[in-house]
Amino acid sequence: MLNTPNIVVATGGGALLAPSARRFATQRAIVIELRARPETILARLGADTGRPLLDGDQWHMRVQDLYRERCAAYARLPYHVETDDRTPHEIADAVIALLASASPAPPPEVRRVPVQSPTGAYTILIGDDATADMRTALPDIERVQRVAIITDEHVAPLHAAAVRAEWLAGKIPADVYTIPAGEQAKTLDTVATLYERLLHDGHDRHTLIVTLGGGVVGDLGGFVAATYMRGVPFVQVPTSLLAMVDASVGGKVGVDHAGAKNIVGAFKQPALVVADTAFLATLPPREIRNGLAEVVKHALIADPELLEWLEAGEWAWPALVERAVRVKVNIVEQDPFEHGVRAWLNLGHTFGHALETVSGFELAHGEAVAVGLVLAARLAARLGMASEALEPRLVRLLKRLGLPTAYPADPEAVWEAMQFDKKKRGKRLRFILPRDVGQVEIVSDVPREMVLEVLRGA
Repeated sequence: MLNTPNIVVATGGGALLAPSARRFATQRAIVIELRARPETILARLGADTGRPLLDGDQWHMRVQDLYRERCAAYARLPYHVETDDRTPHEIADAVIALLASASPAPPPEVRRVPVQSPTGAYTILIGDDATADMRTALPDIERVQRVAIITDEHVAPLHAAAVRAEWLAGKIPADVYTIPAGEQAKTLDTVATLYERLLHDGHDRHTLIVTLGGGVVGDLGGFVAATYMRGVPFVQVPTSLLAMVDASVGGKVGVDHAGAKNIVGAFKQPALVVADTAFLATLPPREIRNGLAEVVKHALIADPELLEWLEAGEWAWPALVERAVRVKVNIVEQDPFEHGVRAWLNLGHTFGHALETVSGFELAHGEAVAVGLVLAARLAARLGMASEALEPRLVRLLKRLGLPTAYPADPEAVWEAMQFDKKKRGKRLRFILPRDVGQVEIVSDVPREMVLEVLRGA
C-alpha cells in the first residue's frame, strides 16, 4: 500500500508501535502524528466507547494509560501536528503545509559489535531504533515460543508497549512483568516472585526472557534467565546509558544479599544485546550523568582518545556508546570469567561499591564510581604509581559532566564496607589503580592507614 503514489493512509494508534513497523513506514512514506492531549481525546470520543481497547467501565482511565504507553514511541516519529483547539480544516491546512518540506526518513545506522565467549558468540546492536532489528538479529528465533519481558515501574510506561509490540509483530506471544524500580528491588525475594509468576503463566524452556531497563533489571532479569528451568535464553535491552556501556555486556548477572552488592550471581551470556540509543532521550539528566561515569572509566582503562572526546564535550550517542562498549568487549573476550584482566573493569568500584552501601544508596552507582575513580587516582599517586596531575584532570572532567568528585562518608565505615568486595583474595583487598590514561594495574597489600588517609581527603 505504501508504494502506491499519492495516497493517504490513516492508521490506528497502535499500528506503528512496533519499532520495525515504524521504520518500515517512515522510510517509505511521510508519517505524521496528529498529536492531542488526553483530555482532548476524551472529549472527541464522547460516548463512543465501542472500541475494543476501551471496553469496560474504566475506559476513560484506559485512554490515559494508552497515551502514556505510546507517548515515547509516537515521539520517535519524524513529523507531528498539534490538533488541540483546532478545527478539522485547520488541522488539514497544517498537514498540507508540512508536506511541502517533508520527506521519508533516511535509513538509520545500526552498528554491530560481535562478542566471542566460551558459551557462544552474540552481537551488540547499537543505534537509534535498534529495537527494530531485535527479532531479525536474534539467532535461533524459531525456537522461541513465548517471550517474558522483565522491566521496572519507571521503564514500563515508556517502552514496554513498543517492545512487546515488536514481538507480537512476529507472531510471538509476549508477557510483561514489572518489578519495583531501584537497587532495593535487586533481591532474591524479587527473583522468587518472578519465578512464581512465570510458572503460573506457563513459561517453559522455550521462553525467551527480555530484560528491558537499566543495570538493576539487566542483572536481576539475567539471573532469572540463568536459573529458571536451569537456564533459558535472554536478550538484554538496556534503556540507561550505564547499562548500555557496561552492565548489559559480559554476562555477569546477579542480585544483592545481606548488604553486599551482586554477592549472589552467575555468568550467563545474552543471546543478543540491543542498545537503542533513542531510549536515552527519555532518561533523566542524572541517569545520563551516571552512564557517563562508566564511559570515563572505560576511557581511563584503555582508550585515551575516548577521554579526549569527553573532555571536548562533542559526541554522537551511537558513536560514544560503541567506543565505550568496545573497551569492555576487548577485555571480557580475553577474560570471560574474571580470572585476570577483567578485574580492570572494576576501576573505581572498590571505593565506589563501598560508598554506595554506606550512603544507603543515596549515591547512585555512576556517582559512586565517579568518586571512586578520583580516589583510585589519588591512591595511585600516593603509591608513586601515577602522576599527581591525573587526579585533578579527572576532577575537572567529572565536574564538567556534572558528577560528584567527593562524598562525606566516615572513612572507617567505608573501609568496613570494602571488606565485602568480591575481588578480595583471602583477607587482602585488591584495588584497580591507574598508572596513566590507558594503563591500569591490580594492586594488593595497600596499607589500611593509606586507604583511610585517601578517604579522609575525599
